[in-house]
Amino acid sequence: MAAETSADAYLPVSIVLFKLHLEFLWEKLSSIFSSSSSPPPPTTTTTNEEGSTIDFNSSWDLYLMAALLGLIGALYTMRRQRVALQQQQPVRAPVQ
Repeated sequence: MAAETSADAYLPVSIVLFKLHLEFLWEKLSSIFSSSSSPPPPTTTTTNEEGSTIDFNSSWDLYLMAALLGLIGALYTMRRQRVALQQQQPVRAPVQ
């Protein structure tokens, strides 16, 4: 309403609305990931050879890091192969 009334109020109103949207998003994300406000999700457990259980929900970050490390390794290998192929091809002089 203030932005509609005065053109000078457009920027401050936009900044405040942006801040409110960020705060709302933060609260929404924190309520999704916090375990105190909602019941914990069902856990996926597996029993290994020794008989102890492994909880996959508590170690999701390790799996994410391993996947990202694998992706970085694959990209590095592809880049090295591309550079090696470019060095093997002879440089052709332009035909005049």
